[in-house]
Amino acid sequence: MRCFKFDKGADSVRRHHADLVKKAEFALVRGDLAVARTALKRVISEDAEHIGALEISAKLYWKLEDFEEVRRITDRLIALNPFEPGYHGLRGMALRGLNRYGEAAQALARDPQATEALLELEGYQASLVKNLLEEDPVFAAQYAKNPQGALSDRGFYFARKDAATAWLADNVENSVLMEFNLLSRPRPS
Repeated sequence: MRCFKFDKGADSVRRHHADLVKKAEFALVRGDLAVARTALKRVISEDAEHIGALEISAKLYWKLEDFEEVRRITDRLIALNPFEPGYHGLRGMALRGLNRYGEAAQALARDPQATEALLELEGYQASLVKNLLEEDPVFAAQYAKNPQGALSDRGFYFARKDAATAWLADNVENSVLMEFNLLSRPRPS
């Protein structure tokens, strides 16, 4: 029979980290963000892979509207557990806060709970594309030749690619594309 040695020191550290994470969580609920940040930094400095501390940190920085830090934390969480869809959803919302819409849509598409946020973001992206088509003749030319390539080149992402191009076709004034087609044709001499 094999005898396992119980490490009281490691157990003590785990309990201490759990207490600090609980303290941070309660402080976050109370709105005492400085206390929460201090407790979480201590845990993460001693255990960079402490899932609970990282999750609470993401909530803390979300409250602080520090979307770049939320993105960094969710990147770490995804590296530790890539199969947790909520991490992808939170990362997507942080990317949206950073105006990185295509990346945000890709992340949101990985979270089944973020369907509504993804649809709303795709609608917003489509309105940006509509504006680009109306205001940027180079983009309009690229879009007329290869819609998916033009969208991808500009960093847009639509989970439902066919639906995105259909939406644009239905909602972009035909006059914009017709005007582009007339201007791009060779003129008779």
